[in-house]
Amino acid sequence: MKNNSIFRVHPTINFARFGTSEDYILAPETSAGLPQDGTDTTGGLPIRKGSETKPVTSKDLRDEEGNLKKQAARYRIYAYDQANTHSYPEGAGTEVVVGTKLPDGRKVVDLIWSSHLANKKAAAYNVVNNKGILAYKDAVPQLRNPETHGDIDSAYRLNRLMIDAGPRAISASSNEGAKFDRCTRASCVRKGGKIKKLPEYPIRFPSDTNSRLFEPNGPLDSLGEMLTDEKGRLLVLASSGNAVGQYDEYGVPIQMTGDLNNVGWFDSAADGPISVTLKFDDGSTEDAFGAWVVCGDPAYAPQIRNVVSVWDDVYDMFVRELGLQPELYGSKKGQKKTAYKASYRPTFAADIQPVFIACDLQRWTANLPPLALRAHTAVRAIDEDDDPDRTIMAALNFLRNPNKDETNIGTPLMPLSLGAAGTSFLTVTKTQYFLLEQWSKGKFKKGRGSKLGPGEAMDVAALANCLGGRYVPGIEVSYTIKDQEIYIQDWQKSGAGPFRVKHYPLTYRKLNSETPYLTSGWIPLHDMADGLQPGDISKFMATPWQTDYNSCSIHATAINTDGVNESNGAETTLYWSWPSQRPDAVYVAEEVVNNVLPKQKWSIRGPGTFAVNPAQAATFQDPLQSVNDWDKIGIIVQGSNVEIGDREFSPDLYLEVQGLLTATGEATDPVASWPFNANPSKKPPKCPPH
Repeated sequence: MKNNSIFRVHPTINFARFGTSEDYILAPETSAGLPQDGTDTTGGLPIRKGSETKPVTSKDLRDEEGNLKKQAARYRIYAYDQANTHSYPEGAGTEVVVGTKLPDGRKVVDLIWSSHLANKKAAAYNVVNNKGILAYKDAVPQLRNPETHGDIDSAYRLNRLMIDAGPRAISASSNEGAKFDRCTRASCVRKGGKIKKLPEYPIRFPSDTNSRLFEPNGPLDSLGEMLTDEKGRLLVLASSGNAVGQYDEYGVPIQMTGDLNNVGWFDSAADGPISVTLKFDDGSTEDAFGAWVVCGDPAYAPQIRNVVSVWDDVYDMFVRELGLQPELYGSKKGQKKTAYKASYRPTFAADIQPVFIACDLQRWTANLPPLALRAHTAVRAIDEDDDPDRTIMAALNFLRNPNKDETNIGTPLMPLSLGAAGTSFLTVTKTQYFLLEQWSKGKFKKGRGSKLGPGEAMDVAALANCLGGRYVPGIEVSYTIKDQEIYIQDWQKSGAGPFRVKHYPLTYRKLNSETPYLTSGWIPLHDMADGLQPGDISKFMATPWQTDYNSCSIHATAINTDGVNESNGAETTLYWSWPSQRPDAVYVAEEVVNNVLPKQKWSIRGPGTFAVNPAQAATFQDPLQSVNDWDKIGIIVQGSNVEIGDREFSPDLYLEVQGLLTATGEATDPVASWPFNANPSKKPPKCPPH
């Protein structure tokens, strides 16, 4: 029988998250905050180790010693009919595991998985927080670690600043794993699914070129590991999330002087391609369309949905630039001009309600005022049977319009959080706004109406659980995730499907242990469409990652706009940066009595966090403490999945659990009511006119 199947790995982009424990749970495969059929538990919770879908409870987040468990990225393979037109959503896909028998009679006997993890942060360019991707327009930013001589692709420089664990390949049938560390030999997949060892691969870690390093929480000698489950699916685990620093000429550890570009520091974030070769019982092999993995920050509030997620941004780009859904956006017959189609009908549950839910969920991670809480409650209560004109969202009067110059208007427009680089406040994407406009006009469909196939649903969930909108530089990924250059653009013709990162071809031939194999890699806005190398996503993030997470709690809007207040509010008023991924004000589960909420506490609190200036609240005052104590921050979990003795918590609550920074009753800085202000800067007095 003729083979009519093509194979794709899903999720197309997935996220493995740091943990200090050797144990792990699985990354969520449901979308944050959204209702799940047959349960009160909303989407976004990680999955118990060894389980298909069972969500964790608060007791599953740490091991017996109190160490934070890693979150493993799980990958599956789906078979698709090669004869399909491959539109989106395709709605098809059958999972393939070891032992699967295909319609053409072939049986899968093995899956040969491979990946390659690298961290290029220290060797890359500085993050310019108020420019975003425009920092690369016509030029490039300053190099990080400029005192290390050489240009961006200098072998001398890459040897000293790039962390390259090299490739690894494993066989699912052998039930083996591989670590991305200094001691494990590199390997790759050759023709016929054969694994070849690469003893000459130039693996690089900071200790190779630094005789002495400041290691506050252990050596940086691993970027993670990979293994397979009982069905042959791939699991990728991140590292322990640690960071190390160099010593200066006086033998003192180099101080971290900023939030984004700390000279002399390395962290163990990483990213890279995921590939798989399927082996069949007739001796034949086939390669699947691969995926990508990003290893980075923990998810401290996994069920709190972002108003703008990475999914919303990537979907918006594919709709408007890569022809994802011509029925939604495109040109009329015989015309070149593209636009949204007035005939398109979004589905309330899939396209509209997620924004309303995300709006309301912000209350669990930010100190919103009573007026905002009442408004968000009213937004969340809107259902598909309501007349849009009779709701609080009538005519979208309270929603900031991305098509107009409204990014500097704060209250009463939503979302009331900091915006992208160069803007004061966040807006929804243009596609989100159009879909909401259609709902506002009564042009929408009721019912669940999801046409996603199982692999497509995994793609959405993985990206929907990550921070979008404000990539300054971001939590999991930065602004480059929205650049069409990094994706397979002929996604229909090739059969790859959308949202799939294009792999730069790596042959692993002519290796020399003294010469770096990887280069500096892809640069945005520089006409480079050959694909991404390992490390090309995480290199646009802060180094070390902990200082950026620590600092991005609350800010005045001027932080995005060259230090100038361009908003319509007072220049010292503080707003939230990334509350869904970086919680600010939380409710501690142990302090909840009979489902009555206590006063909010800062998510980062206790010794070393007390601040005179409200702008420094909810942060470690010494950046080194963020490197050491990030794993002690609590996790926000829905009440139905909180386990504390025999107490029962309402599923309507989202509470902080497993926090180790303070004990119940210990003194902490009080959470101020919003609006609250930073201490005014001491500006020099103006000279009188002459």
